[in-house]
Amino acid sequence: MTIHQPSARIFNIFDKVILLSQGSVVYFGPTAESISYFASIGYQCPVHENPADFFVDLMTLDYRSEETLSVSKERVANLVERFSAHRKKVDMLEGDGTFKKAEAGGGDNMSTADTMTEHVNIVRNGWVPEYAILLRRDWTNIFRNSSYIISQMIQPLFMGLLIGFMFYYLKKDSAGVQNRLGVLYIIVVEATFPVFMPQVALLVDDLSVAIRERSCMSYRLSTYYLSKISTYVPIALACNFLFYVTVYFISRLQFDAGKFFIGLAAFYSQIIATIGLMFMFGGAIKSIAVIYVVSAGAITVQLLFSGLFVNFHSVTKVLRWMRWLNPIYYSFSALGQNEMNNVTLKCDPQTQCFSTGHQALESYSLHNLNVWENILILLSIALAMYICGFVLLYRRTTPKYLYI
Repeated sequence: MTIHQPSARIFNIFDKVILLSQGSVVYFGPTAESISYFASIGYQCPVHENPADFFVDLMTLDYRSEETLSVSKERVANLVERFSAHRKKVDMLEGDGTFKKAEAGGGDNMSTADTMTEHVNIVRNGWVPEYAILLRRDWTNIFRNSSYIISQMIQPLFMGLLIGFMFYYLKKDSAGVQNRLGVLYIIVVEATFPVFMPQVALLVDDLSVAIRERSCMSYRLSTYYLSKISTYVPIALACNFLFYVTVYFISRLQFDAGKFFIGLAAFYSQIIATIGLMFMFGGAIKSIAVIYVVSAGAITVQLLFSGLFVNFHSVTKVLRWMRWLNPIYYSFSALGQNEMNNVTLKCDPQTQCFSTGHQALESYSLHNLNVWENILILLSIALAMYICGFVLLYRRTTPKYLYI
């Protein structure tokens, strides 16, 4: 078991103890022999001091100043070097048959030298079992947070009913073009802020635990990262399915099974991309307040360049390139083409209006790529964000002495 700063009574209950500092072994052997070992290398534990506290003080780096940090680093390096030298020395003696099991006092008891020099082989779990353990832990923690689960279900349903009745029974006329694009835009918005904000808060809170656990080589970052993805993504997809279904049928978007599921695929792709963006910000920034400020600005810029508010042909060339890196543009374009293509609109000959849905898409510059091309590029951007998120989390959660 692992224990942090136990009392002297609890410390002496253990048969053996392993002391680690900065990923290296400082001592491994019988608890009863630990005080005498450190005394033999020049670190005598005071009579009335808790040995556990004394050992922790010896192994801890002191960051109060550059001088104290340098001194503590030298002390830790010396502890590691002395124990390594001691272990090699006794290994050589063992090879000569000097130390054997004690015949007097119990046949199964190892001598002090044997037990102090047992090799510390860190046995790592297999990748799949480790991933399964972390995944089970993540899902357990999520379901314990009942308020989070309930809010994640109620919010999409409430917004779905509100938006659905706001755009109730869309018609195929000139006013219907604006309304259809409006409801599609809100579907995209639902896949950004409501997905990003609550989950990034959970991620930042969990990273403090992950940093501590990773410093003890508890698990690989790859298993941790994939378990988080396997938790956040399904929850976001399942809860927001309520929103999509409610809006789709109440607002009466095209009643076609193929268009329904293709639109759902575009909606889900945007959610997956948003969670990738969440991992990027969570890995790059420590403060949740700063994440909220910076991410709100980044997502707002993406929404502005979605194609609804301004025609890209009128945007200055200095900023026109931004749409090609904007995941929201691709999801909005995919939803727009899925809904508006092959649609004939009622157009009054006395007024200037669109006679087909394709004309409306051309006017908004949403016709450059077909539906599946938009979804494919959107998922490619999402993959790039997940990779960046992994690299950033690796730099944040991995100590300098740990490479797993």
